[in-house]
Amino acid sequence: MSLRLKFSFVLSLLVFTIAVNVVLSVWSIRFLERELSWPLRYAQPVLIKFHSIKRIGEDELKALGAREEKNTYSDQAISDISNQVLNLEHEAIREFEDLKSLPTVRVRSGGSTSDNLHRRSKLIIDTLNSWTETKSSSQYKALINHIHERHELIERVEGRILQDAGLAADYGSKLQFVIYTIIATSLSGAIACVIYAAILIRRWIIQPVGQLREATQLFGMGDFEHRVHTDSDDELGLLGDEFNHMASLIYNMQKEKIEKARLAAMGEMAQRTVHNLRTPLAGIRALAETTKNELDPDSDLRDIQGRILSTIDRFESWLQSMLRVSAPLELQYLEYEPTQLIQLVTQNHRDAARARGITLNTQLLESDLHAIGDAHHLEHAITAILSNAIDFSPDDETIQIHVDQEDGYWTLEITDRGLGIKPELHESIFRPYFTTRKSGTGIGLAMVKRIMKQHHGEIIVKSPIDPDSSTGTTIVLKIPIQAGENM
Repeated sequence: MSLRLKFSFVLSLLVFTIAVNVVLSVWSIRFLERELSWPLRYAQPVLIKFHSIKRIGEDELKALGAREEKNTYSDQAISDISNQVLNLEHEAIREFEDLKSLPTVRVRSGGSTSDNLHRRSKLIIDTLNSWTETKSSSQYKALINHIHERHELIERVEGRILQDAGLAADYGSKLQFVIYTIIATSLSGAIACVIYAAILIRRWIIQPVGQLREATQLFGMGDFEHRVHTDSDDELGLLGDEFNHMASLIYNMQKEKIEKARLAAMGEMAQRTVHNLRTPLAGIRALAETTKNELDPDSDLRDIQGRILSTIDRFESWLQSMLRVSAPLELQYLEYEPTQLIQLVTQNHRDAARARGITLNTQLLESDLHAIGDAHHLEHAITAILSNAIDFSPDDETIQIHVDQEDGYWTLEITDRGLGIKPELHESIFRPYFTTRKSGTGIGLAMVKRIMKQHHGEIIVKSPIDPDSSTGTTIVLKIPIQAGENM
């Protein structure tokens, strides 16, 4: 995931969290306001209508006078009272019609209550008409009772509505607790999302930037081996990989620079040493050769002088090797047969190996293979590897020499059963003048590395072969079949 996508994810998470909290907060406020104010808000028009009807009923009772005896009323008075009450009752009926048209009347007072009140109004009108016609005292009393009953019914309905409003208020406190719980849960989720986003930002941005900053500081202090640990494929991870690649390049360049300076210093020292030793060596050899020629053929001193000459020649060869380590190689790429090359080297070392009871077990290629390279220098390289194997191998052991072919290379594996090479020394053994033997010069493997580098080949060290006893070493040389200057 790229850094842009990670930023988008974190931003989307925060926006989603804020949006959810805002929506929940607005919904909670509106829900609470609706649940608390709705009962009273929608009960108000119903109560107003009921109050108007009650007032009409009171006006009717006031017009009737609510007397027990009505014989004192004249016909004209009864007619006037009847007209007044009838007008008031028609007004009450209109109020009932308006009441029935309210959308919440059935919820607040019930549909049967409205119908019951409407029927009672009709009953009052019928009783009023009967009283007007008969002028009967019983009808008058019935009319008064019907008005009182309707009044009582309205008061009961009003009481029920007010009771419902009180219950709604009690329910509102419970709703407040529920809404507070929802808001608290939402806020907790928001805090958790923010913490999670902070963790992601720390993991995706702060930590990688901190690692790059630390690596840069160490790099500036000269620690070119420090590397940035990257486990992501975003821009910062790619930047870390590029930093590691740059550090590796600079580290290798620094090593090469140091190695070149070291080789230059060693080469200069070797040249001075060889120059200072060659003159006396030449004098000693000339004197030994002259003395040998002047001695009688049967003299025992001739053999001693011959040994002196041989030793001086080997010493001269050793001095030449010292000079070749620091001098550039000049290879001649010609055709050669790897099988014949290995046979030649092993044949030259069989006597030395046989002297210690060591067997050279050679497994060569079954088919003839022709390669391009500098056979002379390759012979020196193989000789150095095989000589070390013989020197380090215990007596009466077997050295395995295996030749194979793979993917444009021919390979040579030389395995001995001597003391293994510690893993931390696998690279050091190829440095000039580095040796783990008291009598070693540290020149042979350094030459092997240079020859293989010139051939664009590869050296692989496998040691120790037996981890329990820390013994055994295998040196693998991978040499291109078509080596050349243009590779």
